[in-house]
This record gives sequence, structure tokens and C-alpha cells, in this order.
Amino acid sequence: MHKIILAAAITFVAGTGLAAAQQAPAMHEGHLDRLDANNNGGVSQQEYEAFMVESFARLDKNGDGVLIESEVTEVLTPEQFRTTDKNGDGRVSRDEFRRQVMSDFAAADRDGDGHLK
Repeated sequence: MHKIILAAAITFVAGTGLAAAQQAPAMHEGHLDRLDANNNGGVSQQEYEAFMVESFARLDKNGDGVLIESEVTEVLTPEQFRTTDKNGDGRVSRDEFRRQVMSDFAAADRDGDGHLK
């Protein structure tokens, strides 16, 4: 399981601390609260994906639609970046990012109900 991007993006956007991102912690209640757009006490797959689309845009400092390692050095280790860069071209596309974070969501959704609580 790679809860790397989940932790990194949340840490970057929510400002909860670099060390936590590098250790890829499980989400805690504070993270869920930030993602729970409809305030129903959980984070749906749709809420999570919307947050991650926003996170990608914030991480993409030069706005070219891809992430390069220098844009994410504060939130990802080189190994984490390489894991997300599935085609090994040194860039993480929106699609690679989306696939990774949605895989992270599925891994975190232990009961498979489409929600994180």
C-alpha cells in the first residue's frame, strides 16, 4: 500500500508538517474533517478525488500539468516520487497522480463502502 500521495498532498495543502508526509501516516480525524465537504462525518470517494485534483494543482507550481521532482521535494522523497511516476519519465502526470491517490483511497477504505470515516 502506498499512502504516500494521500499523506503528502494533505500535508502540503493542510500544512500539518513535513515529517508526517515523509512517514506516510494514516489519515487522522483532522485530515478527514478537511476533506469532508458535505460535513456528513466521512469522506466519499468523490470528495477525496476533488480534494486531490485541487492538491495536484497546488503542487504543480509552474502550472504545466505535470509534477517534476523539484516541485514536490517538500512533500515527497525521491523514492515516493519514483513510485508515483509509473512510466519513469521523470514527471508525474495528472493521470499518474490520480491513479495513485485513488489507489491510496481504495487501500484506506478498509470496509470497501466508498467512504473513509
